[in-house]
Amino acid sequence: MRKPIFYDTDCLSCFISINDVSILKILFDKVIIPYEVYNEFSRVLILKKRVDELIEENFIDVIDFDIQSDVYKLFVELHRGYLFDKEMGRGEAAAIALAVENNGIIASNNTRDIMKAVEKYDLTRIKTGDILVKAYHHEIITEHEGNELWKKMLGQKRYLSEKSFTQYLKNNPDEIF
Repeated sequence: MRKPIFYDTDCLSCFISINDVSILKILFDKVIIPYEVYNEFSRVLILKKRVDELIEENFIDVIDFDIQSDVYKLFVELHRGYLFDKEMGRGEAAAIALAVENNGIIASNNTRDIMKAVEKYDLTRIKTGDILVKAYHHEIITEHEGNELWKKMLGQKRYLSEKSFTQYLKNNPDEIF
């Protein structure tokens, strides 16, 4: 059985902002986002509209916490900085807490804020580039198509670690999930 993947805003927004989730639909049955991530998408009307359409299609599931649960307690500890002496964004903290609770994977491009938690809880973390690498290895996209998607994402002011998909692929040639 595949591990569930919990998306942070930055990773999913790369695909949502260019209005192309076709790769995600081919690779995954569902995209799971915490309610906090949904709230972050709600700040930009066009992104919220696209997310709402995917929720209506039953492709995106939005998960919320029971405030009496251990997962909520972990979310609060991560968000308020109790565990690592540094506050973490609500979306990142929620995605990590859900990944820990469900033995899942976190999809986040945010290295600086989350890596201590990823290491502490021995989580697998994937980035937008890793999703494109998987699509490349499964012959869903070519390297050229990956570069075109990458360029569109950068054009939407999405943070990606390298300047091109080719460079990312060179530095990260293997599938990690």
